[in-house]
Amino acid sequence: MTDGLDLRWVAETIAKPPPEPAILVQGLLRRGELCVLGAPRALGKSWWAMNLAALVGRGSGFFMGTLPVRRSATVLYGNGELDPWASGQRWQMLLGSEVPGPIAETFEPWRLRVVQMRSTSASEVGATTEQWFEGVLDARVASGVEAHDVGLLIVDPWATFYAGDENSNDQVEAALGQLRALALRHEVAVVIVHHLSKATDARDPEDLWRGASRLADWASTRVTLLPHFTERSRLEAGLTPVEARRYVDVRFLRRHEPTEPFSAVLGYDGWWCRWEPAESHRPVGRLTPADVAAACQRSGGSWASTTEARSALGIGREAAAKALRQAVDAGVIVEAPGRNGAKAYRVPEIIEAGHDWPQQVLNLAAERERRSQP
Repeated sequence: MTDGLDLRWVAETIAKPPPEPAILVQGLLRRGELCVLGAPRALGKSWWAMNLAALVGRGSGFFMGTLPVRRSATVLYGNGELDPWASGQRWQMLLGSEVPGPIAETFEPWRLRVVQMRSTSASEVGATTEQWFEGVLDARVASGVEAHDVGLLIVDPWATFYAGDENSNDQVEAALGQLRALALRHEVAVVIVHHLSKATDARDPEDLWRGASRLADWASTRVTLLPHFTERSRLEAGLTPVEARRYVDVRFLRRHEPTEPFSAVLGYDGWWCRWEPAESHRPVGRLTPADVAAACQRSGGSWASTTEARSALGIGREAAAKALRQAVDAGVIVEAPGRNGAKAYRVPEIIEAGHDWPQQVLNLAAERERRSQP
């Protein structure tokens, strides 16, 4: 007798393990999982989500210049903040002449609602009333997911599509139950974009999340973008407030295998890429060709423009031009024509052939640099 509970014996699990969901992005997301991104306002959250959509639609590349994209999936992007024309400009900036993968977006004001339920039962001692909440997901979302075999649903932002009390754990849990059911029924990964609170003195990044804790607790993966620069360090680095907001520290909290934190920069072309703070703001005389090549490899193996390279390196225009020229001369990166007359850069095939850096190439760069010194 199980009283209605669906039991699964451990012996059965061992004998016949449940299949693992397909990985979309290594270290971030599988099909059927819930991922929540939290970040302060004006820190590039929508760019982050659009980068993810573009790469999952393509089925290849390195998300944020670090996390490998393993397979393609149809993406449905719920766009709750941008107008269609503004979104179109961003897709054009990100993809250019590239044929986009199976990515669809909707600007429909669909809602994930919460309804309060009440039940009254009579007994010998009198009437008893019970109250609870149930989530109600707009039926058009499930229909669209099923009709188009959507593998990734992006909700950007949570506050636009969630029609309940953001501070109520019971209501948020009821709403998330509907998304969880959708994810399991159709093996669709769900990514929610959320704002952090205005608090600045939290001990852990997870304490900065706004509203009820259930939103973060339900996620298989929590990603938090935190500003890298304080006001003091921004001034020391000579950055404007707008420039400083492009640099973040990325923190992960995952239920399964851990993902190591790293730092990233939002390029002027709209792409997030990895960034090494210890290397990026040192004098260009100490930025070797091997450093430049390593930064390019961390960004996915290529930069679409000098501006993107400069953002990844975290140095000024003249310093970036000098560092790139030295890296090209050393043979550790290759210059090629880019879009609209820009110069593009990539690591050469000998490096692209393997994920680990061929030490002989880096040694060659170091030797060439040594010989060039007076």
